[in-house]
Amino acid sequence: MQINIAPCGLVCSRCDAYRATQENSPEKLELVAADWRKRYHCDDIRAELIPCDGCMTEGGRKCHHCEHSCEIRKCVGGKQVKVCSECAEYPCEKLSGFFEYVPEAQAEPMKKLLDAIAEVEKNMHSAF
Repeated sequence: MQINIAPCGLVCSRCDAYRATQENSPEKLELVAADWRKRYHCDDIRAELIPCDGCMTEGGRKCHHCEHSCEIRKCVGGKQVKVCSECAEYPCEKLSGFFEYVPEAQAEPMKKLLDAIAEVEKNMHSAF
């Protein structure tokens, strides 16, 4: 499976909703929705709201939250960068606020991934 990274550092290709969608598995989408309802204390999460092909995929399906509520996705799209660490304002309040919401065990690796991408890009050689 190809690695797909969201602007915030979430590895989409490891996200349960993404994986269930790519497997075309309504049963797994139901399992993910049930897990997320419990995990995020939100009874409104339903399987039909979470199919996702990656939040930045052109023309692909997007989880309802990512498509309609994610401020980071909207911000990145307006700035023409692929991940937050490419932005001159990185790290910003939107991203920092998001990381306060995400479980620390997940947030820390996401921050490290974004920092690593920024470091690689800073030191990348270019002939032009």
